[in-house]
Order: sequence, then structure tokens, then C-alpha cells
Amino acid sequence: MRVSGKAMERDVFYTSCICNCGSNSQCVFKAHVEDGRVVAVEPDDRFNTGIGREDAVLSEEEIVKVRLQRRPCPKGLVFYRYLYHPDRILYPLKREPGSRRGDGRYARISWDEALSTIADKMVAIRKAYGPYSIISPFSYSPGSQGLMRLFSFWGAGTCDWGWSSYDATKLMSHLIVGSPGWNYAEYYSGSASDMLANAKLIVLWGYDPTLGTNGPAYQFAWFIKLAREKGVPVIIIDPRYTIAAEVLADQWIPIKPGTDTAMFMAMAHVLFKEELWDKSFVETHVEPLGAAKWRDYIQGKEDGIEKTPEWAEKICAVPAATIRELTRMVARTKPSWLWSHWAVSRKSHGEQAVRAFAALQAFLGYWGIPGAGPSLNIGPKRNIPVKASWGPAGGYQIPAMFRSHLWAQAVLLLKKVRSGELSEQEYRRIVGWRTDPALVKAFNPKMLFMEGSGRKPHAPDILVTATETPREQIAALQEMEFTVVTHSMMTPTVQYADIILPVQDWMWEEQNIASSGYGGFECINFCPGIVKPPGEVKPATWIFVKLAEKLGVDPVKFFKYYTTDENWKKDWERYQRDCYQSAVDYYRKQGIAVPAWEEFSRGQFINCDELAEKPFVGWDDQIRGGKPFHTASGKIEFFSQYLADESKRDSGAHKDHAGKINANLPGNWGDLTAQPVYQPPVRGMSDPMVAVYPLMLLSPHPRYRTHYLFWDHPWLKDHVYRHRVWLNVADADARGIKDDDMVRIYNDRGTVQLPAYVTSRVMPGIVVIHHGGRYLPDPAGVDVGGSPSTLLGGDVASCVTAAKTTTLVQVERVRELST
Repeated sequence: MRVSGKAMERDVFYTSCICNCGSNSQCVFKAHVEDGRVVAVEPDDRFNTGIGREDAVLSEEEIVKVRLQRRPCPKGLVFYRYLYHPDRILYPLKREPGSRRGDGRYARISWDEALSTIADKMVAIRKAYGPYSIISPFSYSPGSQGLMRLFSFWGAGTCDWGWSSYDATKLMSHLIVGSPGWNYAEYYSGSASDMLANAKLIVLWGYDPTLGTNGPAYQFAWFIKLAREKGVPVIIIDPRYTIAAEVLADQWIPIKPGTDTAMFMAMAHVLFKEELWDKSFVETHVEPLGAAKWRDYIQGKEDGIEKTPEWAEKICAVPAATIRELTRMVARTKPSWLWSHWAVSRKSHGEQAVRAFAALQAFLGYWGIPGAGPSLNIGPKRNIPVKASWGPAGGYQIPAMFRSHLWAQAVLLLKKVRSGELSEQEYRRIVGWRTDPALVKAFNPKMLFMEGSGRKPHAPDILVTATETPREQIAALQEMEFTVVTHSMMTPTVQYADIILPVQDWMWEEQNIASSGYGGFECINFCPGIVKPPGEVKPATWIFVKLAEKLGVDPVKFFKYYTTDENWKKDWERYQRDCYQSAVDYYRKQGIAVPAWEEFSRGQFINCDELAEKPFVGWDDQIRGGKPFHTASGKIEFFSQYLADESKRDSGAHKDHAGKINANLPGNWGDLTAQPVYQPPVRGMSDPMVAVYPLMLLSPHPRYRTHYLFWDHPWLKDHVYRHRVWLNVADADARGIKDDDMVRIYNDRGTVQLPAYVTSRVMPGIVVIHHGGRYLPDPAGVDVGGSPSTLLGGDVASCVTAAKTTTLVQVERVRELST
């Protein structure tokens, strides 16, 4: 569309935001392009044009169908400024000779030199150290297709496994219902539309929907508001008095972090004691041995400890009377929407929280019931396909050597293994080894390749996002003989690369289909690539096609759509058309017509919620259709026969009864138990470490940042967002700290220096540093940028699947400031 005016002539495009914020790809920009640059961005206006409050003109049926403007949040509206950021990497770069990794001193080189250097190094390192000498932290994802295919054809390389998001849920989905971790639709069982249409009570644990987006422009929070206006009570359980608790909730219940499992169990005890549990549902859908064993555990028949509300109160600080009354409410107010969010399971023993909550839901009879909420979690739903094959993979099977955020330990602890100070078995347990145990002897990491999680050029900044102290990561980076990063910005992590490959932006500069259902809303959008890439930045897939060619791999076998470099745009569009055709075919089987490619690529999109007959509710096939779950029993299993069999421990990759690999179960599952039990969190508020580090650190997501993105965005800083450590008034008074005083937050993992924000919005005993602060160490190693990851890690006792985003710290006022 062309817009003309007296002072301007602009092209206007509809495109989608895909910044991995929790609403990924659901938000739509109406972008104005002038002289090849994005100069302004408006919200989507294709529904209800010119209307501010859409619920004033729409019926509830239309809202439930999500016939709404797909508005971006403030982060999305200013995202285009990153295209012109002064730290944007525009050319291939090589670390200057004589400079040390981390100095950030680089010289521009050609693409041919960059790719040739990388290929030569890969060949030399494989020859000297073997096929398991090249590692790729944080590449285990659907987006890492390029690097994983390269390894599979070339016959060398390793990968990690897992993310820091919700791997505990993915693990438990496989153990409880037999659904592999990436089969989102099989264990995400609720939608926001279902909540609005059917819920009679809403209870949220560990989630602030006014921060976590989940739907265009915090649409999930808006749906909660609409439900509340209908008279649906809302209860929020969180250690912080969040904005959501303030503006959306009828009741806020504070809880000690990492103790939600105890509360879930106490609620189950009330169900059993007062005969409020759904006996018919459990008899029909839950495997009887697991159901009986968990009831016995809750009632104290296994360990002599009844999991009463009084027992839980001593652990989680929620009054016993509150737990009892809440349980009665959720059992009698049918259906009640209960949601335990990712923050609950991002703790030590988070696996137990996931399955204890799932068990509570099952005994309430709330699995797959309209309006009853997600039994395991909420997010991508229908799994509408938008993919096309690149062609058959190579023959090399890439071993998953370590848990992603433990990559530094996987490198550094090898010295202790080689010296005999640490056994191979203990090493495998600590790092989350998930492949053949014998390969420890052949594992010899010397090259690190961080490839930006596929097409997302802003993705890897593992010093900030790895839930592990950068101190050990930097030590491991310095151990590497060669390091490569594909990226678009000069982040703290990127500065440790020997070669930097600049990637073009996948939202603004490249054609890409954007599909997601995070937050219970679902749509398929298109990014048409509305501006020309600057400098010599290249598409991520092209980079791996050319690197494969340098390594002697046929580029057409690597990416079957490839013809020539000159024809790349057409080749890529053919691939995108085939991806879209898979969605067209999906709907055609249902007799539903969707926009043709030509219409779709010009701005029309598929509103999946609008096309559905009713709001999405999971487990239809099992709960209403009578089909078995994918477990050995065909039912929901809360006792894992697999974990109970000690002969399977430490055997490498684990396969279920159907031969499917459980991609989130480490070879040695540590102290993970066969059924849900309460385990005090390591580095939690009951850990003996509180004698030295008495405050528990939380690292929630901030309002104006997505991971580390937008940290240095000029429009989202200073008066808009101030990075501070949040400290309760009582804890501040005990330390002589006043608001805005400079303080140091420290533990055995590192030290952070920040101004204090003294507030009553957090419980006593808790401090908050929001996730994604830039890692900026001063000469003494004090992080003056304020990344909470500087303080994380060190929990080697519990199962490694859950990402531990909490730890214990001490805070003190400082007079001499670091610079």
C-alpha cells in the first residue's frame, strides 16, 4: 500500500513481530517505509478500525473468537529501531591478532575469508581432537536446523539439550502422558478464549500477565479483566505484589519461592480429607497404582508425614486456613481455571512442582475440561503445520552431550575427570549427560559455535541468559581454540568470538512465516521483508548453505531449494510458499478456505481462533474421545515405572515404552523421584546457606525487555525503566539501606552492584533483579550492569532439567562505587 502526502511518500506494509516474548508472531505492525528505512510503526488496524476499547462494540462470542486487533506492546512498537542501532554488526569480523577474547577488538574481513577460515578450523580441530570436539551451546531447538544439519552431513559435532524456559514441564509431559517435549499441542491444554468463555474462578501461580505479554498487547491480561468484569473472581499467588495482583486480582496470596509444591500437596490433602476429589475422573483416566501411591504419600502413609495445610504453612508461609478455603473454592466452583506458570518450575526441583500440580488437577477432575485451565501448562495449541522439509538429513547422529546452561561445567570439569579427581559417572550427572556414557572419554571440546538459535539474529547472549554465572562461562570460552558466533549485535557474549558472522534481521529484512499460539491465542502471519539488509549481513540459512559447501557438502542436499546465490531470494520464497502450503492443506482437510499465498504474503493472515468452532481445550481425544494416553497404561501416570527402575539410570538417552526418546530426561536423573514428592529447594529459603546468604534472589522478566533485548534501547531506558535491585523495607532497614542507595548483591557465584529500590511489593527475605541486565564487569569482576545470571548456578545436587533461576544472596550498602 502506498500512502502519499504533501510532505512524504511512503510504502505501508503489514508485518509481524517475532521477538520471542511470549506473544511470538501474534502481534502485527503496520509499518511505514520511506527511502528504504522504517520510519514509523502503527498497531494493526484490520479488525475494528478506529476503535480503542474493542469490548465496547463486540459481543463476547466475537471476543472469544479473537476478532481483535493484533496490537504490539511498547517493545514491539519500538523494535524497528534496532535495525539502525550503532552496535549493529554489518560485516564479517575477525578478532584482531594479539587481542584477548572479550576485548571487543575486531577487523572487517570478507565473507569468503570468514567462511574459509571457519571451515579450515573445523577440519583441523576435528582431525586433531576427534568428532566430538565442536560444541554448540543453546542450539537444541527447532530453530537450530542449519547447524545441526551441517553436523549431520559433515559427520562431526555435538549438541546440547534443553532451554531455560519450561523444560521441567516438557519432561513431565513425557513421563505423565507420554507426549514428547516438542509436541506442544498434546500437553498444552487450555486457551484464553476457553478461560473467558467458561471459567467460574481464576487462580494463577507465579505469573504476572501484565508483564509476560501472552497474546497481542498483553491480551491474556485483558481477557482476565473481561472475565473479572463478568463476576469471575481472580486470585494471584506470587512472592511479589505485582501489577497484576494490584489491578486484576480480588485476592493476592504471597508465598515463599520454590515451595508451591507443598501448597499443591496440602490442597490435595484437603481434597482427600473432605472427599472433594473427583473419583469418577480418577478411576477412568488415572493409572491406579500411581493414584493410590500418591494418595498414600499425601496422607502420610509412606513417610509418616501428613501433607496437611498446617504442614505446608510452615514451608510456604501461606496460612493453613487460606489453603483450606482455596481448595474448597476450586473444588466447588466448577470449572476453576488453575494455572501454575513457568516461574513455579524454574526452581530447584521444579519437576516436582509440575507433576504435583498436574496430579492436583487430575484429582479435581480438571484435565481437559472447558474452563478448567491447563493441566500441565498453556501455550502453543493446535500445532498447525507451517514447515517444509529441507531434504533428508545426513547420516551422522549428533550426540546430546550436556544440559544447555551447564555447557561451561561440561568444558571445565573435564580436567578433573582426566586427572581422576572426578569420576566419569559424577561428571555425567552434574552436566546432564544424555548420550552414550562411553563418549566421555572421546569428548574433547575445542571449538564453540553459537549460531543464534536458527533465524533469530538477536538470540544468543548466554552470559546473560544461561541461568549460570558468566564467570565460569568466560573461563570455558577462554579454553576454546576457536569460537564462532552468528549474530546481529555486539553483545557481551559476542565479544568472545574469534569470527563474527552478521545475520540479517528475520522480522524486517527477510521473508518469514510467523506462527505461534503462546498465551492461548493462535495465528499465522507473514513477514514480507520490507527493508533491504544493510552492509553485508546475510540470511542465517544462506550462511550454513555456504559453509556446508566449503566443507564439501552438496548445498542442494543441504537445502533442497537452493539453486544459486543470485537466485537466493526466489529460492527462499519457494521454501516459504511450501511452508505455508502445509497450513493450507491442514485447513483444506477441514473444509476451511484460507488466503492464497498471494493474499497471505501481502498482509492477510490466518486467525486460527476465529476459524475454530469452539475455544481450544486439550485432551479431547482422551477425555471425550476415549482414546488412550501415550503411556504404557494408556492413562495419566503419576508413578513412573521407568524412574523406579534403577537399572536404567545413567544409561544415556532414555526411551519410553514406544521407543520415543525423552529429550528432557538426563542420563542420570539425580534425586528425581518416581512420584511427586516435596523436596526443599537447593539454595532456597530453608537451605542451610541462609546463614551466610540470607536473602533469596528472584529474576523475573521485566516489562520493557525480552531477555536481554531492549536493554540499551534509547526509548525504553531512564525515565521509562530503571534497573534496580528490589528490596523489602524490613530487609533494607536491617542493613541501613535507603531507596536509591548503591548496594552490592553477592554470593559464592559473583557480585552485582546496583541502586536499591526499597519497596513493600516483595516479601521479606526476597530480593528481585529483573532478568536480562547487561553483564558489565569492572576490573575487580563486579557486575555493574546488573545481570542476575552473575549470581546464579551452583546447584549440582538436584536433577538438571529445571533451570534454576533463583539463588541465595546477601546485600550490603557500599560507599566506594565501582565504575
